[in-house]
Parts: sequence; C-alpha cells; structure tokens
Amino acid sequence: MARKNGGDDPPGRELVETFTDYLFSGDGSHAARLLEQLFADGMTPESLMLGLMAPAARHMGALWADDRLNFVEVTLGMARLQHLLRQFRMPPLSLTGLRGRVLLSPSPGEQHSFCLRLVEEFLLRDGWQVTARLSATEPEIIRLISSEPYDIVGFSLAGERLLPALRTVIGGVRAATRNPDLRILVGGVLFAAGGPTAAELGANAVAADAAEAVQQANGWLALAGAA
Repeated sequence: MARKNGGDDPPGRELVETFTDYLFSGDGSHAARLLEQLFADGMTPESLMLGLMAPAARHMGALWADDRLNFVEVTLGMARLQHLLRQFRMPPLSLTGLRGRVLLSPSPGEQHSFCLRLVEEFLLRDGWQVTARLSATEPEIIRLISSEPYDIVGFSLAGERLLPALRTVIGGVRAATRNPDLRILVGGVLFAAGGPTAAELGANAVAADAAEAVQQANGWLALAGAA
C-alpha cells in the first residue's frame, strides 16, 4: 500500500487499519515489510511505535470488544507486534548512569499489555532501570514493592471493569513501599479516552502514551534533584 504522507508524519487511520490486517495475514511478513518501508521513508522508531504500533494494538482491542476478532487471533496479532517491537527498538540515548528504578505492570486482571511494553522501551532508552511484570497478581506486585525501593510504579488499564482492582493495588503499593517519595503513574486505553483522574485512583499522574510517561518520570526526577 502506498503511503500518502512521507517522512516522519504520523500514519493515518487507513494505514493503521492496513497494518493491523497485515498482522493476521499469512506469517505476518507484510506487516514487517510495511514497517521497513516506513523506516526507509524517514519515519523514526519512536513514531513507528507511537503512531502505528500502539494504534494497531488499540484497534485490535476494539475489534475484539466488537467480537470481530477472537482470542486466538488477538493473541497472534499481539505476539507479532511484540516481535516487531523488538526488531525496530530504539537505540539508547548517550547518558551517564541510571535515572532511577521503575516497576511496570498492568492492573491485576488486565490482559492488554502491549502499550506497557512501549513505555518500557521508552524508559529503558532514556536511562531508567525497568522491571516489567506483564501478568502480575496484586500479591506479587506488593512483594516486589516491599522488597525494592522503586522510584516509580506504572500501571496500565484498558477498561472500566478493573478500576476497583487498580484502586486496591495502588492503595496496597502505597502501604507497602520502602520509598516514601514513590510516584505512581497510570495510563492505557481507558485514560487516553478520558477516564478517571489520577487523584481519583490515588495515583500521582496520568500519561497518555509512552513519550508522556517518560516526560513525567524525568520531570519527577528533576524535582527530586532540585529538592
């Protein structure tokens, strides 16, 4: 499919839908070739991830919610997205030392984790030490928090059904943390569409995407350094 916009312009909806379809066609090689062409045309890895891969993951979630894809198809598509994410990962920035420690997890019970992988990629590139648990239960999260002094904990959530679980685990993290200055960040499809505020959940901030998550984390780091 020819691309109407060039360079690092964000892909349009039609291209996102075409890319998503390619993830389910044959062995998925069409999706890889499309990414390679966009990269050759000047699109950066950051834009590929935020402008194409993340919207494709959200589109798959919407198709699943509308019963237009089944669980096996979504699992296959997400697995291929994960593979492409590793293939087109961003080069690390030239930084001295680590910025801090981050724990990332979907809200307990949440099955959508691809966008959290994007946050992990962006944070790692920016010099953060990241522990990602993509299917952790609340007790597992609390155990991690009580054993290590994390600076930031990030949770993702796609739908309202698991909001009570998210509120509960955030409260548990607050009670168990070894770091009195711990910051909690939330994001995901639910929050990109409006969703509850950070204060309503007991968190410190909401991030619309991976780039905003890194910006928020670095902002907290700057405040801590100035204190």
